[in-house]
Amino acid sequence: MKYRCLSDEELKELEGEFKHFLISNNVYTEEWEQLNKTKDKRVAELVELFSDIVLDKALKNIKFLEHVTSQDIKSFKCDETEMTLIGVVSKNKEIDFNKDTLSDFADDLDIFKTTKPYHKERELEIFDLLNSGCSIIDEERFKKLEMAHNYSTKQMKN
Repeated sequence: MKYRCLSDEELKELEGEFKHFLISNNVYTEEWEQLNKTKDKRVAELVELFSDIVLDKALKNIKFLEHVTSQDIKSFKCDETEMTLIGVVSKNKEIDFNKDTLSDFADDLDIFKTTKPYHKERELEIFDLLNSGCSIIDEERFKKLEMAHNYSTKQMKN
């Protein structure tokens, strides 16, 4: 299994797609019901395969992620072959990025930017970031931090 099994709720939401998936794998309603009754290992294999397909497709569509803690903000742009990180940190312990806005403490911020190629498959790295607490953001949010980096007088060296 590449990612994780979809939850029962997620599978219920995708019931139509799952039925089509089963049919394309030559598993029809009667056979599926029988496999479930007998707790056949093929049930888990099919659910895992379907889960990987669904999650892979969803992860391919993710372009921007962000992780915010009280001490820092890390925003990621996920291109095809590399990932760009824009980070915002402060040594001012009074700043809480979960509550305060960047403009309130503009002089106390260090903003840095770096790019790295993927070390694993792109979608696996995105999956790991989501599991570590990242949220999906839109391009506009990333561009605002990129603009802050471009105009920052306190850029940190990569």
